[in-house]
Amino acid sequence: MNASQLSRRVICSVLFCCGFSVNAYASEATDSSFNKTPKLLPIFSQKLSFFLPNDWKLAYTHLEDGMFSAEFLPQSEGLHNWSSMVCIQGFEGLSANIAPEEFLDTMVDTYRESCSGEVIYQRVDDEYINGYQTASAIIGCTQMPNSHLNELQIDFYSEPPHLSEIGFYTAVSGERDLYLIHKSLRGAEFKAITAPIEKTNYREFMSTVSPINLN
Repeated sequence: MNASQLSRRVICSVLFCCGFSVNAYASEATDSSFNKTPKLLPIFSQKLSFFLPNDWKLAYTHLEDGMFSAEFLPQSEGLHNWSSMVCIQGFEGLSANIAPEEFLDTMVDTYRESCSGEVIYQRVDDEYINGYQTASAIIGCTQMPNSHLNELQIDFYSEPPHLSEIGFYTAVSGERDLYLIHKSLRGAEFKAITAPIEKTNYREFMSTVSPINLN
């Protein structure tokens, strides 16, 4: 499987496998006071460690064709009604084939195909995690069709026809494998100028899952 195919699967896992809940963005984007618990995931050839708020849970995990995915949600939310998510993904043997920044660029190209509003793509300064190169960015869509209206038995009048999504993504080039860590929000539509995550607050937004280590 090439990088483009993998990037498409990343987008599908975030945008289409889960549902929608209209929650306020403000508290999630600015509140960094959660108590948090360390987590450790063995993923292919390495182990990735990070943190989660105490009131979050593992909602989904999957391994297929060299791609690992684990999705974490608040205890009160499910895969079809989430407003906040942390997703950890691993791509076996991919680190030698594509640089982290190129992976994000390719992923956003696919993201644009699913977004009917404005696409937000703001790169931030590249850093290292335990000596491994990373690339990070704020990625979002101000408006996308609520495709779940046709998939779930829900009241069409209570579900909005569109939703939005925005998150902070970090791609890490490990010894053999490529890893993607992202924390995302869903909610009502917004304008790019009023995006709830931006360069001035992304570190606070990510404080509930940081620090992240790869060993």
